[in-house]
Amino acid sequence: MEAQVIPFHSEYDVSTEQARKLLALQREILEKVALNVEYREILDALCKAAEQIVPNALASIMTYDEVGTSLTVLAAPSVPAEAIAQLNGLVPGERAGSCGTAVYHNEAQYVANTRNDLRWSDLQNFVDNFSIRACWSSPIKIEKNKAIGSFALSSFEERIPSAFYKQLLETCAHIVGILLLRQEKEQSLLRLVHYDPLTGLINRTLFKEKLGVAIESASIQKQQLAVLVLDLDGFKDVNDWQGYDIGDKVLQQVVKNIREILGHRHTFSRLASDEFVVLAGNSGEPLSVQLLIGTILALFKKKLTIEQHEFTLSTSIGVSLFPEDGTTASDLLRNADTAMHAAKKAGRACARFYNEGLTNSVKYKMDLITDMRSALARGDFVLYYQPQYCQKTNKLVGAEALVRWQHPEKGLIPPNDFIPIAEESGFIQELGLWVFAEACRQCKAWWDSGIPEFSLAVNLSVKQLDADNIEKFREILCALEFPIHHLELEVTESLIMHHESLAELHKLDALGIRIAMDDFGTGHSSLAQLKHLPISKLKIDRSFIKDLSEDENDRIIAKTIIAMGHSLGLIVIAEGVETVEQQAFLAQEGCDLIQGYLLSRPLTVEQFSDLFKVV
Repeated sequence: MEAQVIPFHSEYDVSTEQARKLLALQREILEKVALNVEYREILDALCKAAEQIVPNALASIMTYDEVGTSLTVLAAPSVPAEAIAQLNGLVPGERAGSCGTAVYHNEAQYVANTRNDLRWSDLQNFVDNFSIRACWSSPIKIEKNKAIGSFALSSFEERIPSAFYKQLLETCAHIVGILLLRQEKEQSLLRLVHYDPLTGLINRTLFKEKLGVAIESASIQKQQLAVLVLDLDGFKDVNDWQGYDIGDKVLQQVVKNIREILGHRHTFSRLASDEFVVLAGNSGEPLSVQLLIGTILALFKKKLTIEQHEFTLSTSIGVSLFPEDGTTASDLLRNADTAMHAAKKAGRACARFYNEGLTNSVKYKMDLITDMRSALARGDFVLYYQPQYCQKTNKLVGAEALVRWQHPEKGLIPPNDFIPIAEESGFIQELGLWVFAEACRQCKAWWDSGIPEFSLAVNLSVKQLDADNIEKFREILCALEFPIHHLELEVTESLIMHHESLAELHKLDALGIRIAMDDFGTGHSSLAQLKHLPISKLKIDRSFIKDLSEDENDRIIAKTIIAMGHSLGLIVIAEGVETVEQQAFLAQEGCDLIQGYLLSRPLTVEQFSDLFKVV
């Protein structure tokens, strides 16, 4: 850049003092370049230096956007954000102000009065909003003498630029061009050093740097990480049979396909010829990782077509987890590579964790998820209904719908064996929607048959609490003509206290659906928080009911919850009531409703119907 200092034997008549100012400006910028100051900071400094020389004026730099069709503001340290927002997207043309016109004609534009100049006729709102009375702009050029942007000085007063100001404008535009060219070359060099030229992916060096940063962050936040090494099975045959040109195109297509499913959440890198690595952007929890693996493996079941040639590839995947399998980038990469070779030995087109026991555990869970999906399609899930009774009248006033899995080979599987895995995998969305629809359908059928109406309680998972599901709930209720005032959704205390969940809970409340706080007492809610929540009922967690007869602390907690609920106008229900002593205590303290084995176990549809048969 030192060879680019602007000479002053130009067409402009510049005095010695003015030439000194221009040289000082260039020297200031050159010093920042020599000190390796970030280039945007240098551009801001250039704008401010120009503003010091031209009083009552603002400097700005605009360049083409990535598409190359419109201009955006690259630097304008003194220009209001609102003005920058209006300038962004300016399309060069004959009436695009001084900057857009300078780029369009590839020559400087000096507008002394923006109010009556044709070049500003389409930007009069901008003129009025920001009191711009004059604007001079010079095109920025990098190579082939083509304008790629503009350097401008805008004034709050009508004025004609002197020869010195024109020279200043040209000098600044020239400096910006040199800086942008330098930045472009640095970026090109950076890409050569850190990016794979064939696929555009980051290379091993940059990946290890990013992994190192992720490890530091995960260590502080006590999080897991997962590293997946992928090796294409049989790719050498593609090169041997079809040549390297076709092989390169196959690699590019594979990378494109994987990128589409990874999105921006995961870090993707090419390690070697046909070996890649992914740093999972979600948690390093094994089941989440296995779901990602399943998506990648499924991708390879589709044939690739390259220049009329069809290829069926597969990939072997090895996984290492932080911190279990290593605490450095090198350890995690090495152990993932070891696991990848184990996957190849196991028959290829599969995945292995570095920890063999984890591989078996995750396989069990994945098999269970597959089995659950099939079970839902076959109709193997069934609902049981546990009655809820009023303490004062001993009448049945509600029922909680509870899902069970009637497995054709293993028999009745309790919810604790499959609900947590359904939650982790996201399958709870499908299962939960079925539970909701089936419970509502069954209750409506009961009521239509003459059974007295009661309150239906359905459990709601955090994964179901989104706008799409709430709309599906509404559609189901409308289709069934379900009396919404009899519906109650039970959500856990920990879920209801998440601020992200509150908006959706308020939407449910607005539909007329009552919300009950389940497992109350196990979270951290306070009286002050409770009064702002859209809830109508508190359910005392069974852990406080179990030892009521022996544990004074549990009695105090249960008594406090009942009093707290009533003070807020909420109904209080206790679950897990199994003894007469527990019931007596709860009745004494004024607990409204109870539910538990003392009164009834969860019942099948037939058993629940029998409760209402006249003897």
